Amino acid sequence: MLVFIDESGDPGLKIEQGSSRYFTVALVIFEDNDDALCCDQRIQLLKKELARIENSEFHFKSNSDKVRRAFLTAVSPYGFFYYGIVINKNKDKLWGEGFKNKESFYKYACGLVF
Repeated sequence: MLVFIDESGDPGLKIEQGSSRYFTVALVIFEDNDDALCCDQRIQLLKKELARIENSEFHFKSNSDKVRRAFLTAVSPYGFFYYGIVINKNKDKLWGEGFKNKESFYKYACGLVF
């Protein structure tokens, strides 16, 4: 079993001073290592098909809808599942002492996924 984890945004709560408005944690799980390897090889091939740099990454925020769809189509045949959360860090929606500290907030957010 292979598990890949990524996050987007930051756990800081000072949105008016530059912290992100949302914090996202996502994971992808492959139960079979061969599926993970084949999926990775397909992603590398897709980079060539799209004339991307080989060691570049796909970042959905900066990719066009065309590239997003091509990526999702390319990986869809492989056996994996995913789970993720998005937290709106609006001060009016979060309460409690734990949300005042970014380390505590980070632990809370990751705990929702695991």
